[in-house]
Amino acid sequence: MTAVGLWVGQNADHPLARADRMFRMAAGERLDILNSGWMQLESGHDPAPARNDIRIVAHKIAGVAASLGHTRLGEIADEVEQLCTKDAAPKVLQRALREFMSLLAELTED
Repeated sequence: MTAVGLWVGQNADHPLARADRMFRMAAGERLDILNSGWMQLESGHDPAPARNDIRIVAHKIAGVAASLGHTRLGEIADEVEQLCTKDAAPKVLQRALREFMSLLAELTED
């Protein structure tokens, strides 16, 4: 986490504090979508909808995470989005998705 993220997390009056709280509140729902996508990729049955769902979540997070101080989360979200767009092999996508989901889960624990 960057200095911005620490400052937002420690100061309820910070201009981005409300946005960070909302971002964290959405993390659980987004994890559910990613988990569902993971399971669909694992099944090997019609992975296109799963890739699209994962790509949409990754895109939303990549666009906001770094602004709120969650730099690595933003970077891995961008990587996952690109892997979905490039139709990467499921195992390659899942490797990046594992870290993405782990970092996102950390936000729900704070």
